[in-house]
Amino acid sequence: MRFVIIKDKGRPPEDVETRGIKAVTDVLSVLGKVCVFDFDFSLIEKLRKDDIIFNFAEGERHDFMQAKIAALAELFGVEFIGSPAYTHYICLDKVATKAVLKAYGVLTPDGAIFNGKEFVGDIPTPPIMVKPIAEGWGIGIGSDSLCKDVETAKGVARKKFEKFNEAIILEKYIEGIELTVGLIGSSDKVEVLPPLEIDFSNLPQGVERYYSQRVKEEYDTQTVYKCPAPLSGKNLQKVKDVAKMAFKIVKGRDFLRVDMRLAGDQLYVIEVNSMPGLDPEYSDLPKMAKAMSKDYKWLIEKTARRALRVSSYH
Repeated sequence: MRFVIIKDKGRPPEDVETRGIKAVTDVLSVLGKVCVFDFDFSLIEKLRKDDIIFNFAEGERHDFMQAKIAALAELFGVEFIGSPAYTHYICLDKVATKAVLKAYGVLTPDGAIFNGKEFVGDIPTPPIMVKPIAEGWGIGIGSDSLCKDVETAKGVARKKFEKFNEAIILEKYIEGIELTVGLIGSSDKVEVLPPLEIDFSNLPQGVERYYSQRVKEEYDTQTVYKCPAPLSGKNLQKVKDVAKMAFKIVKGRDFLRVDMRLAGDQLYVIEVNSMPGLDPEYSDLPKMAKAMSKDYKWLIEKTARRALRVSSYH
């Protein structure tokens, strides 16, 4: 058995995901041989039928690389750890994610889209969060993203479209508790990890109280991560149920993360991350595993369990 870790070509050694790759490699090397390949055209020639792929390649902006790699594995019949291509394509577009979740009855904030020419849909009542539809890591979310009136939101949307050249969503901002929930497993058995609350109350005066790019990059040490989140029994069960429902709706597999906001007794899904980070120090899923008194090795072995079982069966 051989594990093939796929990474973006030229990823710098100090990069967060590079640390994740090393940590995952250390765990998987106990289970079998591990090879790390850059994603390029030669990858197809390097893959073998008995490989198990663990993808870390995210690609360039807008190229849906993680979905393409899953699709490639599906096409050639190579087993892989993580969600199928369908899940990635849905989750990499925030508007598509919201539309699918809403169709299945999951509560998600109302929103409209600016497509570069016109505003499509009903712009919600303020406050409004303005952000690109297909960016991760808080990219495109800044101090200007939270708008108190419609005209300001429209102006910000136009500026962001010019900068990112992609559709911009104008979403109802939900005042409430910021939560993120990890799930591991597959359709037959999904385990919900302890919910994590992200508390921005200790940030310096003038810094936005939401996950903007600069908060993620510059204020991580001043952001308070409470895991498990201090939720009542009723709200905890609701969070688990909604997370499981979202996982099932987007056809998630092996590991996935659902970001939510809890406002009173109303729970909203903001977005779904089909390939959450696995840096052992900074990423959310390892924090959740630690709250269960489980180590990083346990987390990675759990994410790989289904693929190992299927591979052994074949």
